[in-house]
Amino acid sequence: MNEPNGNDAAGLELPTPDEAARAHSGLLADAIIARIEASGGAIGFDEYMRMALYEPGLGYYAGPAVDIGAQGDFVTAPEISPLFGRCLARQIGELLRQGCGASILEFGAGSGKLCADLLDALPQLDSYRIVDLGGALKQRQRDALRARLSAEQFARIEWLDRLPSSFDGIVVANEVLDAMPVKRVLRRDSWRELGVGVGAGGFEWREIDADANTQAAMQAIEARLGQLAAGYASELNLNYSPWFRALADSCAAAAVLIVDYGYERDQYYHPERRDGTLSCHYRQRVHFDPLIYPGLQDITAFVDFDAAADAAEAAGFDTVGLVTQGIFLLGNGLLEAAQQACDGAGQLRQLEIAQQVKTLTLPQEMGEKFKVLALSKNRGLEMPAMVREAMRG
Repeated sequence: MNEPNGNDAAGLELPTPDEAARAHSGLLADAIIARIEASGGAIGFDEYMRMALYEPGLGYYAGPAVDIGAQGDFVTAPEISPLFGRCLARQIGELLRQGCGASILEFGAGSGKLCADLLDALPQLDSYRIVDLGGALKQRQRDALRARLSAEQFARIEWLDRLPSSFDGIVVANEVLDAMPVKRVLRRDSWRELGVGVGAGGFEWREIDADANTQAAMQAIEARLGQLAAGYASELNLNYSPWFRALADSCAAAAVLIVDYGYERDQYYHPERRDGTLSCHYRQRVHFDPLIYPGLQDITAFVDFDAAADAAEAAGFDTVGLVTQGIFLLGNGLLEAAQQACDGAGQLRQLEIAQQVKTLTLPQEMGEKFKVLALSKNRGLEMPAMVREAMRG
């Protein structure tokens, strides 16, 4: 197929991959093309996104391309500041005092930074389990954590390929739900899907019929919010339900803390948000063309937190609360932790810490864009930081 020109659909110029990266992306593109041809000329965007991110050995998270951190494709809160981990540890410490099992199960541990921060702050933990799909990413986590932690701390970490059979503890998922494959939907006289085909210039969007589940889900959304205009495009995540069912089946008792960027449903499908929330991250650039550089870039969609909470409750979890990240961190001692970090530090370091607090909490930064959803199963838990100014009714 033709090489991408390095520009997204809006014309943003992106860095050119090196020869090895282009070859890797080409192998994944060939696999996607084979899937498209076997499907009669087009596949759903959810299938394209699944392959682009998770195809064994080739997808972004399953291959060697994923790069998280200041010099990588994107930065998450644990890389921005250890204050994030300290505040999360404070909440987890409260849950442990309320009887939760002394074990953490983390999905998508990224660089391993959050794992290290939590193990440093919570010496009472018996175990720390990580569920991650990428072999190369797991090895990077092992190397980084072995270098940072003591031998005793490192021995508490276990990498899993599947969910445990009977877990009792705290589940942590930071920027996980946004990477679930989504449907791209388009309002015509009825709901259609935007699938992916192959043209002379590479991968391209193709309108395809929406299946019955997609039609029903979008009709239910419109029944609550009102009919959306012709030409309205957005995303639909049908993976929340199976994910939460699998998690519920694996948890005998648990608290669940999910941190991600997203909206409640009425904002997610707001009439003015007519192009959806899909975005891509490549070498610290945010752009909006997921059909270039398959396997070399992250592809994400904002979380519909109402849909996620509904799916969790249907699976057997109780919703404790939904708040902005800013409220959650401030309610779990962010300012006190920042002051402690500043004590005895030089002026430059104090300015760095102040900037970290702003990035984590200000509305125009991560403070309102990111939300925290807290759930429980077979545990009566109190989380004051999740109740104050709770967003979900």
